[in-house]
Amino acid sequence: MPDSTIRNEAYQADILHAVEADKEIVFVLYSILDDTEEKIKYALAQILDRRARADLFTPLYSCTKELIANAVKANAKRLLIDEGVITDPDDPIEVVKMIRSVLNEKSLLEYGIKAKEHRLSTRVYFKAEPERFVIEVINNVPLDGKDLKRILERIEKSSKYDSIAEFYMENPDPIAEGMGLGLSMVVVLIKSIDIDWRNFTVSTNGKDKTYARITVPLA
Repeated sequence: MPDSTIRNEAYQADILHAVEADKEIVFVLYSILDDTEEKIKYALAQILDRRARADLFTPLYSCTKELIANAVKANAKRLLIDEGVITDPDDPIEVVKMIRSVLNEKSLLEYGIKAKEHRLSTRVYFKAEPERFVIEVINNVPLDGKDLKRILERIEKSSKYDSIAEFYMENPDPIAEGMGLGLSMVVVLIKSIDIDWRNFTVSTNGKDKTYARITVPLA
């Protein structure tokens, strides 16, 4: 039996055990790698199957993937600022260009190693409770008051729309880092499965963490 098959069977067994015991499942990422995405996808599918809500898989996986991408981008921005690669954090064009330079197929692994060295992680939590399922994505970069206000305003504005295309046409942001559009997509997706958009929150401790949380009622 190939080593990869053995490894796959091992992580699947661990995830199944955690799901059956209703234990919290945590993934730690330093970049966006296919192997980790597959594990996250598998865990989410098993949790929803156990709750007879497999119908929620596609939108919730899309939401999770967007939140992970946002967190990794925020960590990348912090690393590039610390290294002096981004010289003007207030210049969105420079920020976008530099982030894209490390978050691509060629540089992704190298960036992940650097992020780990600097303890810039992204943590994904799946918490299955009796009447709800919570998805939480936490990264190591805090939001300042201005950025948090901008994000919360974007989330509230997005709640008025039922289509991400409609939102983007009326609120174009061609030089954004992708985080704003990603958050808007999460709002539209959870509305599409009849979850109150207020069940999606973004917060920060102002020191070393930013939290993105989706609460899915199951009762």
